[in-house]
Amino acid sequence: MVSQMKEAREGTERQLHAIQKRVKDLQAESGEGNSLTVFGPKCKALHEAVQKALKANKFKGSVIGPVGKYVKVINGKEKYAKLAELAIGPGQLDRFVVTNMADMELMKKLRKNVGCGPKDCALYQIHPNAAKKKYNTPNPPDGVELVTSVLSIENPIAFNFLVDNARADQSALAESMEKSEQVLYVNHGNGNEAIRVPSVKKVYSLPKGDYWEIKANHRVGVSNLKPMKQTVGVDRTAAIDAAKHEMKAVQSELARNQSEENAVKKEEFDSKKAWNSAHKEHLQITKKIKDMTQKLDDLKAEAETSEEAPIIDTSELESDVQDAEMALEEFKKRAAEIEDEIESLHPGIEDLKRQLDETTARNDRIEEDLVAVESKLEDIVKGHARRQEAVEKLRTSVRKHEEALEQQEVIIQSEKANVSAALEAAKKIQFKCDLDWAKLSGEDVDINVDPTEEDLAQIEIREDVTKDSKYYKQKILAKEKKIDAEKNRRNMSEIDPALARDKYLRAKHDLDSKMTQIDTIKRNVLALEHDLKDRRKRWRQFRSHIAQMTNLSFDEFLNKKGSSGEVEFDHEAGQLNLIVQKDNRDQKSQTKDVKALSGGERSYATLSLLLAIGESLETPFRVMDEFDVFLDPVARKIALKTLVKTAKSMEHRQFIFITPQDVSNLTTDPKLKIFTMKPPARNAIVGGPQQQTLD
Repeated sequence: MVSQMKEAREGTERQLHAIQKRVKDLQAESGEGNSLTVFGPKCKALHEAVQKALKANKFKGSVIGPVGKYVKVINGKEKYAKLAELAIGPGQLDRFVVTNMADMELMKKLRKNVGCGPKDCALYQIHPNAAKKKYNTPNPPDGVELVTSVLSIENPIAFNFLVDNARADQSALAESMEKSEQVLYVNHGNGNEAIRVPSVKKVYSLPKGDYWEIKANHRVGVSNLKPMKQTVGVDRTAAIDAAKHEMKAVQSELARNQSEENAVKKEEFDSKKAWNSAHKEHLQITKKIKDMTQKLDDLKAEAETSEEAPIIDTSELESDVQDAEMALEEFKKRAAEIEDEIESLHPGIEDLKRQLDETTARNDRIEEDLVAVESKLEDIVKGHARRQEAVEKLRTSVRKHEEALEQQEVIIQSEKANVSAALEAAKKIQFKCDLDWAKLSGEDVDINVDPTEEDLAQIEIREDVTKDSKYYKQKILAKEKKIDAEKNRRNMSEIDPALARDKYLRAKHDLDSKMTQIDTIKRNVLALEHDLKDRRKRWRQFRSHIAQMTNLSFDEFLNKKGSSGEVEFDHEAGQLNLIVQKDNRDQKSQTKDVKALSGGERSYATLSLLLAIGESLETPFRVMDEFDVFLDPVARKIALKTLVKTAKSMEHRQFIFITPQDVSNLTTDPKLKIFTMKPPARNAIVGGPQQQTLD
């Protein structure tokens, strides 16, 4: 029975260990307990410093950080996790957020103490009202998600910070670019494009993180070239709660099993105790039976040795013997049952024996320690007299110190009075500084009012000051000198805080307008860069098309003379190379050196190149002078025929061909006019003025 209870308990313990391991795995998957170093190398140290300051009640308002610690991915939306972090942007999840200026100054000191810079441990101050409850954000459109619908953020400060700073409620997330355009893209048909849901400003899509937005009523797409990463965990709160509930049930079952096991062990102990009692009784009855049997044998022997056989009435003894035998049988049966039960309890007895041995050994050690203590006690008693004398000396010394202590208490009371006066003066100064700060913040307060006792009681003075008053007096003087120097540098003559605040507001308004202009310029620059990329792409396409068409036209013109050729465009080196094959049926006649051609072949190749390039030119007039001077008659005829045919096919342009050769074989028509210059008149004076006219 005990072994069964033990097996049940061990099985429950194994089940409990398995549930505890599952809870740890779920917590690790949800990001609980993860190192905060994923948000920055110094975030963990700053977080620990913030927790210590919170326990010491050094902060006046709510403080959180890093923001990523409070962000989880909703269960079932893990595929959007990296995309949501990309939409939030860098430098947001590692921020620490405060709600007032005093906490901001304390955070700067803590950040400096842990050796963390503004880039690694950025700080942000949010309005105190934003710490009370989360903003109301719109639901995601059908077919897509929002960053706020993918991430689970229970802390209102973290949620409102991401809405204010990262526009988490304005960034949509889609499975693909096609899906995002299908759901959100709208083209009004008049050149204006828009997003179907006005609250959405940017649309991110899987798998690479590309996004698009609307700028100046036009859709602008941006490709993401950096790999996406995930630092926040998955929200497994429901699964963790269920596992913890199951763990509590198993713990209750384990406690019940342990209680039942202890009850069985107690029952086993009681059974052993009962068996020992029965065994003792059995031994007593057995001894009694032996005594009675011996007495009976003695009586029988006495009867046999007597002369007359006495008549002995043994009926009473026989009945006693029968009763004893019956009792003996009963005790034997009971002894057998108890022996069986003892056998079943034998393993427990062995454990108890082992525990008894351990206890005996421990008692032996205790006895040895007790002997040593007694020996030491004797030494102490012997030295009691010496200590008594020392005590008397110490009492005398204590009386002297008590007298000195009384004198010090008088001095302390005097110093406390001075400290109280200084503390009251410090509270009044702090009250005045608070009024000045409230006045600068735009509140309508009277800076000349005197503080009441209640006002002074509410003011808290810092107790972590390690410098003396002289240090702070010098520091105040240095700050005042710096303020005076800055006023002189800026020609500031106003001493009224209200006028200074008005100047500050005007300067802030100017700064905001300039920042708005900078943002507009940045958007224009991005749009121009995007337009430049498109223009370069189209220019490359046009350049490639022109090169292909020029190459085809060049080969076509050469084919009319039985040749072939190719134009190689080297755009990087800015060179144009010709490859001419004199006989288009003989590849061996191909050459890359135009100088190896004859004068006519070179002229015809040049003419073919000019015609091929001219196909891609947009000039309304084209003039060729003495294009056929080095051509043989056959090539000249082909070239002239080709030029005329090309000119007639391009009616939107005008061609002018000038040649000293005979063109009588050409027939004029409405598209072709031939003008012949009159031969020059030979004057008597060589080199005199001459005039030529066209017919």
